[in-house]
Amino acid sequence: MDRVTEKFGKAICVFLYVVFAFLAAKKKPLPLLMLSALHVGEYFLAGRKIAEENGISQAEAAANCLAFGFTWWKPIRDGKA
Repeated sequence: MDRVTEKFGKAICVFLYVVFAFLAAKKKPLPLLMLSALHVGEYFLAGRKIAEENGISQAEAAANCLAFGFTWWKPIRDGKA
């Protein structure tokens, strides 16, 4: 799974946002709201701490968490980035 995450994780996140935004435009906002809530939770549970430990600004960490979820901080945490 790590290889898939490393190669395609960010693209998959962007794809999900596009699909869920389309659904939200069709009056089905729940998937987009859930994805956004999940990513906000990731910032507070992991992204904030990892950013602080690696000298990344909190604004950049929050933006990356909202856009890409764990696919940006997991490689940093695992020492692969």
